[in-house]
Amino acid sequence: MILRAHHIGIAVEKLDQAISTYDKLFGYKATDIRNNQGKGFQLDARIMMPNRTWLHLVENWNPESRVNKFLQQHGEGLEHIALETTDIEEEVAYLRSIGVPVFEDKIFNAADGFEAFIYPDAAIGFTVELIQPHVTSYYWQPEKVSNPNLLGLQHIGVAVKNVVEAANKFEKLFRIKSSDLRTDQHYGTQKDIMIEPGNDRLWLHLVESTDPENRVTQFMAQHGEGLEHLAFEVNDIRRAVKTVKKAGVSLTANKIYLDREDGFEAFVDSKNNHGVTTELIEPYITSRGYRYKVEDF
Repeated sequence: MILRAHHIGIAVEKLDQAISTYDKLFGYKATDIRNNQGKGFQLDARIMMPNRTWLHLVENWNPESRVNKFLQQHGEGLEHIALETTDIEEEVAYLRSIGVPVFEDKIFNAADGFEAFIYPDAAIGFTVELIQPHVTSYYWQPEKVSNPNLLGLQHIGVAVKNVVEAANKFEKLFRIKSSDLRTDQHYGTQKDIMIEPGNDRLWLHLVESTDPENRVTQFMAQHGEGLEHLAFEVNDIRRAVKTVKKAGVSLTANKIYLDREDGFEAFVDSKNNHGVTTELIEPYITSRGYRYKVEDF
């Protein structure tokens, strides 16, 4: 059974630069920096999120590695999602039974746990890692969340050709149901649907767009289906934006969007954050996934 989104893998050219960027732009500090991974060809670090997941920043210079191949083909950016399972052998057996291959048809016994990988052509445009941690593996540590204005990684934007077909495929692969299909977004040019992997108020946000000026459409034209952005939910979006601007970075369109259905939103372009378009969002009380605060009562 899938428990939650364990981590989100981000491929970077230089780990030290990426660590500095996340600190300066968002006040998110990396921890657990390792220099001995990937048979000596990898550096990595974690940025802890409040809702039982983390960002996994990875620099890898092994030309045969999955991460390095991603960097060569796509540049820096969102490379994979890891889903934690209680029984990886059962998950892999199920995938085999429906004709879906895992990488090298095997389960790897790695430092972070037992792992298996489903590559983009078998999933919905991005690599999915299944992981069953060891007792001695890294685990989620809430005390390492570094910014009190951060409420959580709210959603992971996924650009797809058809939201219903993509959601059905994801459900078939990982037995996680989708919900909340919307067909009238952005003046009728966008459809979206959400898939909740098990974390507190975190979802995959599958988006289909027909607007040629839409960021998702432009991503699709350049990369095809795949992981398109991260959205960080914040307690105070103005405070979060001040941190971004203090770092000398402008917002997309240089504005906070005040008229969006899901909340107050601002975006940092991917070119300013190692290939990751980053959304800052402060939901309205009527927004889906709203986190009630003490002052609401």
